[in-house]
Amino acid sequence: MYHKENYKIQDFVQDLLKNRFPRQAAKQQVNDEDPTKLNFACPYCGDSEKDLTKKRGNLYLNTNSYKCFNDGCLTWVPLHKFVSKYSLEYSLYVPNIDMTAKIPSINLGNNRGSIIEAIINPKVRNSLLDFSYVSDRFSLIPCKDADPKSKVGEYVRSRNLTGLPAFDKSCFYDSRENKIYIFNLDLISGKVLGLAIRKIDDSMYGPKYNIKNYTDLKKNNIVSGIEEDVLNKINAINNYFNILNINFNSPVIVTEGQIDSMFLDNSIATTGVSKSKTLLESILSKKNARILFDNDKAGKEESLKFIKQGYRVFMWSKIISDLKAKYPNMIKDINQIKDVNDLYSFTKKINPDIGFLEFNNSISENFTESMYDLLHI
Repeated sequence: MYHKENYKIQDFVQDLLKNRFPRQAAKQQVNDEDPTKLNFACPYCGDSEKDLTKKRGNLYLNTNSYKCFNDGCLTWVPLHKFVSKYSLEYSLYVPNIDMTAKIPSINLGNNRGSIIEAIINPKVRNSLLDFSYVSDRFSLIPCKDADPKSKVGEYVRSRNLTGLPAFDKSCFYDSRENKIYIFNLDLISGKVLGLAIRKIDDSMYGPKYNIKNYTDLKKNNIVSGIEEDVLNKINAINNYFNILNINFNSPVIVTEGQIDSMFLDNSIATTGVSKSKTLLESILSKKNARILFDNDKAGKEESLKFIKQGYRVFMWSKIISDLKAKYPNMIKDINQIKDVNDLYSFTKKINPDIGFLEFNNSISENFTESMYDLLHI
């Protein structure tokens, strides 16, 4: 590692990206619009292969830390480790920065129950926003009350979301009607952990979901006066949608997406399979966890890992095979079932009278912990 006078961290990142992505101009670009951070393609995971413009790596200048928000990476390291690794790997100069800044930790602890301990922490609970304040300030309207002919109404109807208890209480829209706001709420107290903004037009540019935590709310002056340690705890808890409404004495179903979890009773969404490991290590046990990831390659691969560890997982292949045998004239529709929402919509198509409880009863019958059922997953 070599030092160079007036060599800044911005120069270091730029040189790093040129070495890491030598023939990809889009990935060599750095977004420095925010004075507190640099945003760029993650050098650890390489970021998105499908969209070269995605930049999910963030180097925080006020805390001297680096974080990647790519679901398959999620690297979080202090700045000195980041600089050390890549200055050695690519023979770069060491930038002139203060390497002694304190780094706030989002680690809730490795002991089981650590997330629950954070949830019941008085400082955390008292720092949460009241949803009524957010709703009034931004004039939000419940999605369940949307005009059936409006954009939001058509989206709700197309996804068969009407009548779902969690959807009715958690999902709202504003006058623009181009997205819905999914609030991570305590349905009893009305407290807000965070939210996800979901585009209702999947053809629009950019990510389908945009997760907002208390750090984002603080930047937009929606919250203030929260200690950094408390803020980090709230952000960590917000990784798990519906966590404040769960009965941990009963089976808890773990899904990937927030909307999928709304079709299921006592369900948490991890907003990505990689976050499930932390959830299972922190609060859920093999006894009460039920893994129901998407019916795709990534979801099935993770399910196979968990059943080998002794967890109960959903048998997608079995339920798809059973449906094909029962409805041979609907093979094309059945092949389109990729997640819980799709399964519910297909079920409603063949049985319009099915309700929330009846659907959940059918779901509960298709979990297994037996290694003999690997082919059914």
